[in-house]
Amino acid sequence: DYGTNQAYVFYGHSRDFQYVGVEDLPKCAHVIAELPPQSQSMSLMDVQIWIIKLFRLHPETQDLSIKGFYSDYCPSVLIPEWYFGYWITYDCLRDESWASFAKKVRGRRNGMEMFVLYVDSSEIKHSSSLIKAIPDDYSQLETAVLPDGKSLSSFFPLNCTSKRLTEDLTMTTTEIAAYLAQYYGDQYSRAGAWRAKMKALELRYGTFYDSHNYAPRLLKDIKHKHPYSFVDIKDTEVADCKDFRVLHRIFWAFDQCRRSFMHCRPVICIKGTPLCGKYQGVLMTALAFDANDYCIPVAFAVVEGESKESWLWFLRNVNHSVVNGRSNVCLIHDYKRELLDAVEDLQDSPEEAYPWRGIQSRWCVEHLAESFFAHFGDRKLVMLFKKLCQQSRPCKFGKIWKELDELTLKYTQEKESGASGEIQQESVEHGETEFVAQRPHIHLDSVGEEVERNCSGGTESKITRFSEWIGPKPMEKWSLLYDKNDARYGIMGTSIADLYKDNHVMKGIRCLPLSGLLDLTYRRMAECYDTRSAAAKKSTGNPLINFPECIQDEMKAKLQKAETHHVTCINSGNKNAFFEEGHGIFKVQSKNKYVIVELTQRETQTHKHPKVRTVISGNTIHNTLVREPVIRKAHCSCNKLKLLRKPCSHVIAVCCQVGVSPDTYMSPYYTLAYLADTWRGKFDASEALGEHYTLGDFCRDPCYSTLMLGNPPTWIPDKRMECGLPAFLTSDGTQNGVDEEEQQCSIESVSSAADNQGTENRSSRETDQV
Repeated sequence: DYGTNQAYVFYGHSRDFQYVGVEDLPKCAHVIAELPPQSQSMSLMDVQIWIIKLFRLHPETQDLSIKGFYSDYCPSVLIPEWYFGYWITYDCLRDESWASFAKKVRGRRNGMEMFVLYVDSSEIKHSSSLIKAIPDDYSQLETAVLPDGKSLSSFFPLNCTSKRLTEDLTMTTTEIAAYLAQYYGDQYSRAGAWRAKMKALELRYGTFYDSHNYAPRLLKDIKHKHPYSFVDIKDTEVADCKDFRVLHRIFWAFDQCRRSFMHCRPVICIKGTPLCGKYQGVLMTALAFDANDYCIPVAFAVVEGESKESWLWFLRNVNHSVVNGRSNVCLIHDYKRELLDAVEDLQDSPEEAYPWRGIQSRWCVEHLAESFFAHFGDRKLVMLFKKLCQQSRPCKFGKIWKELDELTLKYTQEKESGASGEIQQESVEHGETEFVAQRPHIHLDSVGEEVERNCSGGTESKITRFSEWIGPKPMEKWSLLYDKNDARYGIMGTSIADLYKDNHVMKGIRCLPLSGLLDLTYRRMAECYDTRSAAAKKSTGNPLINFPECIQDEMKAKLQKAETHHVTCINSGNKNAFFEEGHGIFKVQSKNKYVIVELTQRETQTHKHPKVRTVISGNTIHNTLVREPVIRKAHCSCNKLKLLRKPCSHVIAVCCQVGVSPDTYMSPYYTLAYLADTWRGKFDASEALGEHYTLGDFCRDPCYSTLMLGNPPTWIPDKRMECGLPAFLTSDGTQNGVDEEEQQCSIESVSSAADNQGTENRSSRETDQV
């Protein structure tokens, strides 16, 4: 039928797109399809969208290239040697070139409207295998057509701008659009600016599709250069296509970070955040803290989503690679059902092959506060709740609890009656009465028990005050005062609330392809170790500095405060009795408040009766006395020394009185020696992944195959994880005038809302999750 818009679409040649000519087409795979009616009036974007649907490509494919081939005497059927003769090649880079090609085909002398096209993209190369990998429940997303869009491929001078867009990953779409307009005169919408950024990232790190194939190879490169690093890959084979595998999860922990954790407090914080690129997924991170309270990412993973199974997989790897047998490690994590179930299974499930029995599970106060706000909806109450969580004195704890009960009840009543206005915080006089009895709470082994307790005859119990909301939640999970075994070391999770915005290693990386995540975490960790190691060496060599900077400043402030305290020895009128008796009880008065400090020192047997040790030095033999140090302990009724493992101002005041150094009561994890050991590892910047050329070239390098045993497969993404333009870039999103950060993509907004809504829905039914 000479009246149809029949198209022979060729694809899959091994040569670079720019070198493919008509003589190469017989060696290519092809499909025969029909262009929409009035193809001459189609824009280049219309043709691109048609090809995306034809091959079921990612809706945001930006590396799609099209060539048209024209001959006056094109046969109706591609007979052998059909490509002989004179053919004109059209590189369809713009609407004008496509329109010119379509017009030429329409005006062919024999009236044959047959289009001969060659198309190329990273995903099309594997088209035949990808078809086998597409799951039954896959539903292709629509490609967004922008009002000002002319093509899905960006043709502004990327060689000049890509470096800027990839170096500053925190640039918002508004800032990118303004930058392009200022320096290149191109006007882009926010969605167009987002596409420009994605294109720039793909030029640097390879396409988002290809990055799934590059990532396992880069992990092997990490393992090759640093044998004690830990990597893990979870994938599945494509049915009837053994050379292709669908990549689901990757995990990596650099050897330097693993060794650093051994010199940090035995505390690991776990965080997760949605990715903002062209595929859905969650970036999971394990964090440690050095002696200077600096947050160190010690392990990373990308998984398909937050579920009990994915968190279990991540935590198993963290335990195996980072913790590595270290006992009594405290795990601080978000208040999410999936995480709670995963941690419980990891500890107690009989089916767990390698249980993590020594784990001390605690909740992140910031995330729990979000749940509190979702239920009570008042920021002032949230601040009061955080104050309660971080309180160390029983008397103050009880007073704040009572205040929260009164204010939450008042808020609930006003909300129900429709009263407007904010709750005016009522002052509650804080006396010295001890809060002896802990508020009752119920230990629940499962969420189902909460449902049973809260639901009677199908009627949901209503939470009107703080005690009812917090009651089922074990106190040791969220309260510093009731922190069992003092496992937190004072870490409540507040310092990592904005981890993915503020931390040098983590900020802005959520928008990267997988290969970019691996590359940038390596580079940034290398920079971090260089900077922190130099600072630690400088502090260690300074005789005026006793502790890391953060601790030093804290100790100075406490020392100044200690000077205002009045110390009285209770068990003896003689302050030297402490040295004579080895035990002293002191009353430390501060204005109208006081605390009790108890100091104890005990000589060991070898201190009283030192052992003799023979020392051989060259030709000289001599004996020396060996004494063990005096054991000193302290306790303060403010509980800060016990909970934080650092001397409080009260203990410092007593130490100054009796002539004992307060440094004695400082945990070694806060010392300069531990700080120096933490940053002793070295990252070789010259080994940065893809240092001298793009990661795409790096992973295609022939010598790279030496790192992959046998015949390595080709890894591809799960088609179900595809996502289009973030929702805040649609027309509805741009009309609200809100300038979200690039990282605050729609996935996070939807996920966060779902988490909060889901948690609080369970709260009303179950009095929350645990």
